[in-house]
Amino acid sequence: MKLICGIVRLDDACPPEQMLDGMIEAMIPEGLSPAVSRQTHGRLSMAILDFSHEGARPVEKEAWIVAADVRLDVFSDCPEQIFLTSLATHGADFPDRINGDFAVAMWEQKQNVLWLARDFIGARPLAWTLRAGRWFAFASLPKGLHKAGVASAIPDQPAHAIRLRQSFFRGSDSGFAEIAYLPAGHSLRFSVEDQAPQIHRAYRPDESAVGKWTGTRDAAARKLKTLLDEAVRRRLPTDKPVACHLSGGLDSSAITALAAKAARGRGAGVIALSMTTLKPIGPAQLDERPLIEALLKQYPDVEHHVVHDCLHMPGQPEDTDWPGGVIGGHDDQMMALAAKAGADRVLSGVGGDEGATYNGANLYAALFLKGDMRTLARELRSRARTDGKSLKATIRARLLKPLLAKLPMTRRGPSRSPMDAASGILRFVKPAFRSEILDRSMQPILQANTPRERVTAFADHHIPSRCTYFSIMAARHGLAVTFPMLDRTVVDFMLSLPLHHFVHDGYSRQPFRTAMEGILPDEVRLAQVKVGLFDERFMGYAELKEKLLLSLDLLRASVDGQSTIFDLDAIGAGLRLLPDAARLDDISQLGRAALDRDTPPWLPLMAVECLIAAHRLGFRPEMSIPSV
Repeated sequence: MKLICGIVRLDDACPPEQMLDGMIEAMIPEGLSPAVSRQTHGRLSMAILDFSHEGARPVEKEAWIVAADVRLDVFSDCPEQIFLTSLATHGADFPDRINGDFAVAMWEQKQNVLWLARDFIGARPLAWTLRAGRWFAFASLPKGLHKAGVASAIPDQPAHAIRLRQSFFRGSDSGFAEIAYLPAGHSLRFSVEDQAPQIHRAYRPDESAVGKWTGTRDAAARKLKTLLDEAVRRRLPTDKPVACHLSGGLDSSAITALAAKAARGRGAGVIALSMTTLKPIGPAQLDERPLIEALLKQYPDVEHHVVHDCLHMPGQPEDTDWPGGVIGGHDDQMMALAAKAGADRVLSGVGGDEGATYNGANLYAALFLKGDMRTLARELRSRARTDGKSLKATIRARLLKPLLAKLPMTRRGPSRSPMDAASGILRFVKPAFRSEILDRSMQPILQANTPRERVTAFADHHIPSRCTYFSIMAARHGLAVTFPMLDRTVVDFMLSLPLHHFVHDGYSRQPFRTAMEGILPDEVRLAQVKVGLFDERFMGYAELKEKLLLSLDLLRASVDGQSTIFDLDAIGAGLRLLPDAARLDDISQLGRAALDRDTPPWLPLMAVECLIAAHRLGFRPEMSIPSV
């Protein structure tokens, strides 16, 4: 793993080298000792932190100084030259012309101009801040800015609420009022003369090209298999073990399997990292453990580690750069296990649902609206056989229900969706803030399966933030994370496929399932559902219900608690919907079905998450918190 940082001095009072030292120190996790290489020229000071000790340093070429956190798809002895050549050829579009994972800073010494860029999907993070008339600074991680005093740590409270509502930040949001991420697939130009960042969207997929591929289903499966295999192989280290997330789902299972096949003969192993509930919860057919076991049986040389889901409670230590990034939580534990096993990177299946294993909603309705009746008729019959239901029931569930749901006269009663503006997660936010949160939120995607939705999923939605989360947790252990499902060749190919390729032989998420024949065991390859890991949390939070309510009371007593954007009364009402401890046996057997009929399963859990967020944003350190 490598991290970069730098500062451009805009006045003579700014001590750049001293500030750079603070930025470097802020990004070094306790117990790690990266090799640090600095470069100063005029108004600029920048550095590279190399946790792999491979000799990375800022490179001076042709009146430029370049610092890069980079893994390119095409090997190069000097990736810095590739960035410079691309900038000279393509201008501000240059990051879109380079395939790989990267965050790069390039300083033009004669003109005092700084360029920043990120890869198209944001596999490598890069944040920046501007103190007008004083300095412009950048760092791979926000802590390199706020912990060093280069930017304030004042939170952007609406961004925190958006992250709770949609699980991730959007675009430039970092959670800090004075710090922005450079959005994925963008470049930024900063001139000392102008002192105004110019941000340019370089990655602009063409909506008119979506769905235009004309090959057969079998050809699509063959090509996807080749592209995924190549994407995994490009990301494997030459002489070290590699770690992979393994949940039992299609995406992580495929990455683990392809890595295991590629690793044979390399002399380095594959470490699979799984997070499961401590014990099976709910209906046996939804338990993911047998799916994990089936994959490991087919690939017995994979080293497997399991961590268990951890209850998140108010006051628990978190990584400062990610609200909810619990120190000692399951993701932190998995990264620690990977590092202990000697891996320097983790392969993640992030991005499959939007691309390689396309999981758009209401695909049968989309085929109907496109007029593809031949495919629709064939696939509804096949789906009825797969689901073990009558054709009539399948048509009603898979076609009529989604179509009728679009009609206003068919909607009865309040929405049970967590995204609903009135009755969803926003019920936990004070009314005065709801409009801003809605305006800044990401729009729904993959509901109508239009070209615009499919492009937006990659160009302007949650994936870069999800990648950033894993990068932040991995950086705590000196690791990089890479995402084969988000390989540019895979994304471009999946965007090119017409909708009818995504359903075949009674299954959605095609042509991936066909492509993985012989690679994944059939019980994994053809699985339709797996358990939600959060059922166990109902039990854990039910046991801690009184402590959660006590934590809320303590927050109410805090003056700072009154200044939070969260509605503490609404949070209290949500907490009271948690099952009482006396019903734990029912929950163990039934999972979420043990909740009251009128209680959406997400509601009490989001009340807990909003309590934690309100505590994070508004609690005074001197207030005591009940221990778990």
